[in-house]
Amino acid sequence: MPAKKADLLKVECDSGFLGTQGHKNMESDPNFNHDASYAPLQDEEANVTLFSKAGFFSTMSFWWLNPFMKQGKKKILEESDIPRLRYTDRAQSCYLKFTDQLSKKKHKGTSESFSMFAVAEGEAAFKHEGYVLAGGLFLAKCLESFSDRQWFFRTRLIGLQVRSFLSSAIYQKQLHLSNAAKVTHSPGEIVNYVTVDAYRIGEFPYWFHQIWSTTVQLCLALAIVYYSVGLATVAALIVIILTMLATSPLAKLQHKYQIKLTLAQDKRLRAIVEALANIKVLKLYAWEKHFKNVIEGLRQEESKWMLSVLSLKVSLDRIVKFLKAPDLENRNVNVYGKIAYVSQTSWIQTGSIRENILFGSPMDPLRYQEVIRRCSLVKDLEMLQVGDLTEIGERGVTLSGGQKQRVQLARALYQDSDYILRVFYWRGKANMPCGQEYVIGALSRKTVLLVTHQVDFLPAFDSILFMTEGKILKASTYDQLLACCQEFQNLVNADNVTVGSEKRQTKYPSFRESKTSKSELQRNYDEKQLSLSLGDQLIKKEERKTGQIGLKPYIQYLNQNKGFLYFSLAASSDLSAVDLDVAFRMNTTLGSVMIACSGYGILAILTWPVLFLIIPMVCLAALLQRYSFASAKELMRTDGTTKSLIASHLGESIAGATTIRAFGEEEQFFLKNLDLIDRDASPYFHNFSANEWLIQRLEILYAIVLSFSALAMTLLNFGASASGFIGMSLSYGLSLNVHVVFVVQNWCLQESSITSVERLEQYMHIPSKAPDVVFSHRPPPNWPVTGQVKICDLKGITCIYEGGQKIGIVGRTGSGKTTLISALFRLVEPTEGMILIDDIDISTIGLHDLRSRLGIIPQDLTLFSGSVRYNVDPLSEHTDQEIWEVLEKCQLREAICKRNEGLYSLVMQDGSNWSLGQRQLFCLGRALLKRSQILVLDEATASIDNATDSIIQKTIRREFAHCTVITVAHRIPTVMDCDKVLAMSDGKIVEFDEPSKLMNKEVSLFGKLVREYWSLSGNASI
Repeated sequence: MPAKKADLLKVECDSGFLGTQGHKNMESDPNFNHDASYAPLQDEEANVTLFSKAGFFSTMSFWWLNPFMKQGKKKILEESDIPRLRYTDRAQSCYLKFTDQLSKKKHKGTSESFSMFAVAEGEAAFKHEGYVLAGGLFLAKCLESFSDRQWFFRTRLIGLQVRSFLSSAIYQKQLHLSNAAKVTHSPGEIVNYVTVDAYRIGEFPYWFHQIWSTTVQLCLALAIVYYSVGLATVAALIVIILTMLATSPLAKLQHKYQIKLTLAQDKRLRAIVEALANIKVLKLYAWEKHFKNVIEGLRQEESKWMLSVLSLKVSLDRIVKFLKAPDLENRNVNVYGKIAYVSQTSWIQTGSIRENILFGSPMDPLRYQEVIRRCSLVKDLEMLQVGDLTEIGERGVTLSGGQKQRVQLARALYQDSDYILRVFYWRGKANMPCGQEYVIGALSRKTVLLVTHQVDFLPAFDSILFMTEGKILKASTYDQLLACCQEFQNLVNADNVTVGSEKRQTKYPSFRESKTSKSELQRNYDEKQLSLSLGDQLIKKEERKTGQIGLKPYIQYLNQNKGFLYFSLAASSDLSAVDLDVAFRMNTTLGSVMIACSGYGILAILTWPVLFLIIPMVCLAALLQRYSFASAKELMRTDGTTKSLIASHLGESIAGATTIRAFGEEEQFFLKNLDLIDRDASPYFHNFSANEWLIQRLEILYAIVLSFSALAMTLLNFGASASGFIGMSLSYGLSLNVHVVFVVQNWCLQESSITSVERLEQYMHIPSKAPDVVFSHRPPPNWPVTGQVKICDLKGITCIYEGGQKIGIVGRTGSGKTTLISALFRLVEPTEGMILIDDIDISTIGLHDLRSRLGIIPQDLTLFSGSVRYNVDPLSEHTDQEIWEVLEKCQLREAICKRNEGLYSLVMQDGSNWSLGQRQLFCLGRALLKRSQILVLDEATASIDNATDSIIQKTIRREFAHCTVITVAHRIPTVMDCDKVLAMSDGKIVEFDEPSKLMNKEVSLFGKLVREYWSLSGNASI
């Protein structure tokens, strides 16, 4: 087997993929200790599979699996009960073998039935020959069982190793993928390479050996037939050759269809990933139905190619193409010291807040508490039941935009790096004490590279590189640039106009927090650890069904649309399994059961005494199967959940690849990926081992039945037709082995596939939202007319926005501003109180009727794969002329005209080929095109420079002069000319009045925020 293993690895390596040029790899780093870094696995050596210590007999009989099977019968298995793989089969070991082979390549450039006939006819060669032949038959079948089971077990094991190193190689590759290659390989496609293609290739060793062994068996069969019937065998041979020639064009056609199916799956997956990642935005714009129709259309296109059989070559070609894609080029930049990076768009990992801040570094309680304090996260953590141990979900879904940014800042500050690279667009919010404390205090002794279009902090920096149109126009100090560069003067003047130049000169005392003593920090940390409980998390883990599967998932499958069609025609990984595995395996399993039953029936009819053996054997086989399935079904379910973890981690790493590289944490994330691969491989390994354990025992039972039948044939008198009856009996009996094995294998695989139906059904029955349309309570077609908004006792909030008023909402991060907007759009349903728009209770109408009548420029800047036109008007409700007019108003026309395709210029996934500011202008264009009577600006100009912000604010005032405009403030000046300002704190209204009146109050939250803003703007210095 080791030779076969090496050959398989060499086949993959000979393709010459996995470009590693241009970056440092863990396998080539002489200072990298693989064993030490793989600590998570080595800490659990006590729970390693017994296969690693099994002797010859235990290995051949799968005796090493007995304790695990016994445990599975006694209790419902959890993931922690499943033993780890032996080191040789783990992802790290497989990946190192792969890279080692790659490095080397680079440096090189039966006749038993005829005896039965004779004995049955009374022509035995010696006394008791029948008993000897029957015993010999039993031993031969046992030997066949032992060898076959090891054969299939070892090929599955090799396939597992191939799957593991391919998954590892794909993950390693995506960390260093060039920007040009990302255009060709979208995040959804890369996830597909692992969850579909790598798994499909992992099945290749098993089926490869089936191919050559079948060929050998066919040749032997032809030789036996020729020995028996002579030249008549030629006719059979001609038929076989003609059949192969006839199926050759069909195989090519199948390959063509498989390519189309794979491309259709990629398109559908890309659309689903985009929709799910930006589901909040889709709800705000009331685009859910449109995107649902788009995905259903892609699904129908995919269904056209659904009946084709899986093609290994397609999967292999796709992975080879990806691994050959160009890597990032190394720039000759010498950096001495450790780097930390804060990205322009917040990147938050799945996990707890603490894990996001530590980012793999060991916990230092004193430094950790100091970072929390400096980044103004203390109050946020106090509001959470489990504090910094709170699980925050994918992309930090449970955090506000400001909280995500401050977690990012805390992550960079905790690393205590020598260099801080920061793309910083946030300014003027109520969390600006964090900004001053962070930039001015914590980073005062660091080398800081700040990329920004704001000028607030620029006087504090030693040198400024002023850029325009991708080139450095001038490099100097702030004062020198202000004196000699007209373009820089224009930028600063625009900022003065926005902020208010007369206020910028006002000096205010510093509001830096006093330094807390180390003993107090330690005491606070210890007290918090004692009070935390992990019971109440915001994010719940994926549920896993337990117990007997039963017929329910099969009925659910057949009841779904086209279920019967797929069943009769045999036509994301769960959806792929439902599409291509369930129906095929259901058909083959039923077919094999029918053939096996007919074989047993013939044996029973011709050799009736065997019934006394068949009946108890069948009962014993049923008991064995139930005993085995007690463990197998939980292994199948665990395999489904662990595969989801791999896909989630991969998708997360793709989104945060820049941050991971900047922190130099590629090894940490790669090792976590190896651990997840092993966690997924372990239940799969024990699952197919349990299948072989079961099949081997069933085959032994079958061998007993067949041997007893053969013995009965030698003892019973069949008369003149003895040879015919015996030949037919043995023919069915010998083939019965194949069919029994096929039944069990397919039934096990079927039960594995049907768990995908379970998981999909479980997801489908998650409690859904309110209906899109309530036909008995539909608002008038022109609603809202005046745009009056009444908030009545909504968790203690009561206020009225009159129609046509301009309302500003301010408050520190986490004060409840965005939650109030979510309630207006019914992203969250209020448990008490109500919101009335033009005297209609919004909770009584459909979600689509509500959201489609409101306009919003959301906090999340979302663009979708497609064209400029599609991103501005996805529903195709407006003419090109109307779209061009809107693009002119939001300062995008010039940028789009520079691209040859105009309105049909390419927009990549997440809008990655457009700047963050341009993405925000796209969102503004959508609002201008919609023309709603109520417009909500949820920190709508957070990523735009002051000059552009000034133009946008004027555009909004002009275009929505008679509309109700609700502005969640990012910059304090944007709400200074509002009719009223609503100041919030801790989810409650603190004050609600005209800005000038609030400013004149002695104690005013709004006044305090304004003073803090101007103080920071006027006194930024290090």
